[in-house]
Amino acid sequence: MEFASLKGETLVRSPGSINGEPFSIKNLEECSVFILDYSSEVEVSNCTNCQIFIGPVDGPAIFENCNNCQVAVACTVFKANNCSNSEFGLYSSTQPAISGCSGIRIACWSGAYPLLTQHFAAANLDPNNNQWNKVYDASASEEGGAPNFELVLEQTPYWEVPLASFGPPENPVPGPTGAIYQPTAQAPSADEFSFEAAAPAVPAATAAADFGGDFGEGAAGENGPASAAPAPGGAIPDDFLAAGGEHVPSADADTIPTGMLDAAAAGGDHPRVADAKQRLQQRLKDQAQEEAEQKAAIQATAAQYLEQFYERRNKSKEERIRQGREALEGKGNGELGPNGNSEPERIISMIDFNLQRPNGSDLSRFKSVLFACRTKGALPSAAA
Repeated sequence: MEFASLKGETLVRSPGSINGEPFSIKNLEECSVFILDYSSEVEVSNCTNCQIFIGPVDGPAIFENCNNCQVAVACTVFKANNCSNSEFGLYSSTQPAISGCSGIRIACWSGAYPLLTQHFAAANLDPNNNQWNKVYDASASEEGGAPNFELVLEQTPYWEVPLASFGPPENPVPGPTGAIYQPTAQAPSADEFSFEAAAPAVPAATAAADFGGDFGEGAAGENGPASAAPAPGGAIPDDFLAAGGEHVPSADADTIPTGMLDAAAAGGDHPRVADAKQRLQQRLKDQAQEEAEQKAAIQATAAQYLEQFYERRNKSKEERIRQGREALEGKGNGELGPNGNSEPERIISMIDFNLQRPNGSDLSRFKSVLFACRTKGALPSAAA
């Protein structure tokens, strides 16, 4: 899902249209974006002069190359790279990180819309665990250099987004002073749909019919805008984070380490990605060890089988040789083959004179040999 390559549009994703899927916002100019649902991760890149409202994110919200934008975002991990002159109303359950940024102002989350409390729970975010002011700046300059961000410590105006048929706006996150949000905007009627900020309010009216009764696919298309263009001035006041009060330069900001982010992580993977990589490496290591153990067991079994096979084969061979020798020793002269220097001697060697038959001696072969010898004129000496 994404909004991409648009200019001067109001882009809306209403409750129930994302349901925990990832979302991408890229290459927008002078657009008002409303993500009024929970998601698994959000990537915002190459946006200029935009107002971006992002509901709870059960994962990272990463901003790349954004300039002159006003943003409200609630997420597990916040990271901004190469952004400039932008304002963030932030909820982050881990330490926020910026890198290569300039002119950044960060305030406590002050967005509100119907079902926001439910979406915080669906995204596994604890409203009371907001680390918005513990910013890690990976590109912090040496002492005495210009700061890259400011913290806005006072309560900023609430950015309220009323929705027809969903009840009043909600915001479960305490403000920077611990104050709890009280809705000021009334839900619009069934024939009216608006986006407006608390003070000063600049409405961007849109017909409810354009979004469909269930606020699903009737919202702004995958890359398309809502049907009505925003009113001049957009859906959020220009002084969203500029209410006069305490602004703390990044050089003096309270950046108590949370242990969720370090310098390497700020310049590379966010903590959940690093943790997932570590778990993957451990799983691969365990799998390799298990496969090695299985291979060693198979090799041991194969070696044992071969040893037993050769042992059985050698015993079988020796047994066949022994049986062959015994068989040769018990055979008659005729089965041993001819033996002698002359033909009569070889003939005589082929006759077993000791062969006994059940009914007496069988002399038929002997007689045949004698007749053959007589025909040739030579008789065996044993027959003379």
